[in-house]
Amino acid sequence: MPCYIDKTARLKTAVTDLVLSKSFDNGMICASEQAVIVDKEIAKEFEALMKENDCYFLSKAETEKLEKGMFKEEKLISEIAGQSPYNIAKIAGIEIPKNTKVLVVPQTGVGEGYPFSKEKLSPVLAYYTVTSSDKGIELAERLIEFGGLRTFCCNTFRR
Repeated sequence: MPCYIDKTARLKTAVTDLVLSKSFDNGMICASEQAVIVDKEIAKEFEALMKENDCYFLSKAETEKLEKGMFKEEKLISEIAGQSPYNIAKIAGIEIPKNTKVLVVPQTGVGEGYPFSKEKLSPVLAYYTVTSSDKGIELAERLIEFGGLRTFCCNTFRR
């Protein structure tokens, strides 16, 4: 499920709740957030609060490594599920602080070719920014249609 945080949100509370939800049980719960959508106006503040809460934002190069380490044929590799952010990063060949709670992966697309737009059963969170609430809601609907309605826990894995 996506989480949309608009510019009128109580941002500190939203970030705290998001991190608690996504890091609980290393993101194994299907109902935890799979993506966060943030109004561009508050994106910098959102990112700063996430970093204060021990979340790690991946660079483009790190995102490519993580994709190769987490997915095979765009399906989640089963060994990833329930792993800590540190262990997932290690599998992908990325160095991060051991106390990292959530890996945040900036994204621009949804659907085939964008495996992070699907359910990940891990403390890995796709991150999108939007310029309006209409675009935020539209993106949330697209994420649900692609990664929520068409797939579920039992269809997520690849061995």
